[in-house]
Amino acid sequence: MINKLYLKNSNIPQRYLDLSKDFKTPSVDKIPYRQLGDIMNHAREFVTQGNNLLICSNFVGNGKTTWATKILLAYIESVSNYSHISNSPGLFINVTNFLNEKRMSMNYPELKEKINRIENSILTADLVVFDDIADKSISNFEYNNLYYWIDYRVSNMKSCIFTSNRLQDNLPDYLPEKLCSRIISYSIIEEFISEYDFRRGVDNVSTTSSN
Repeated sequence: MINKLYLKNSNIPQRYLDLSKDFKTPSVDKIPYRQLGDIMNHAREFVTQGNNLLICSNFVGNGKTTWATKILLAYIESVSNYSHISNSPGLFINVTNFLNEKRMSMNYPELKEKINRIENSILTADLVVFDDIADKSISNFEYNNLYYWIDYRVSNMKSCIFTSNRLQDNLPDYLPEKLCSRIISYSIIEEFISEYDFRRGVDNVSTTSSN
């Protein structure tokens, strides 16, 4: 049973909260799916060891965020009987959306409390999912924040899961070298090559990400 407070504070989008349904395993991605399933089944050990994970693909909709969230939920469930944790042990952030909100909070004080709470969780949570880490080229403002958060977590052996619609070799085209190094050098890397969009049950041929 997942602690409801942990779930509320995890910032996981509503549509990812019920992942009980099985979804198709594309034959070309059987190996990464199996390896991610093993991480999910040993989520507490993965996080305790301070491991990091990058799930990437040139295609959208083929399960990267779903897998990241399944692992996050598995970890939260594994520690839900530890009432001494006052905040959520796990946190989900969509990188682009959160950075946009952080920028907006400079002009909208009502957002500031929410942003401060999430930023504190980014530094303290046992596991953070950084969803769509290289969705686009980033500004200096975005880079400074991302590098601070990720460098802090990596340096302090706090687990991260990154998802990206760019393959490992393409990340340097969108992220500065130091940030790429922090992500790639310290992460287990799982690449999906399937074009299958499991949400719609069709091959996702027409939705490739631009390189």
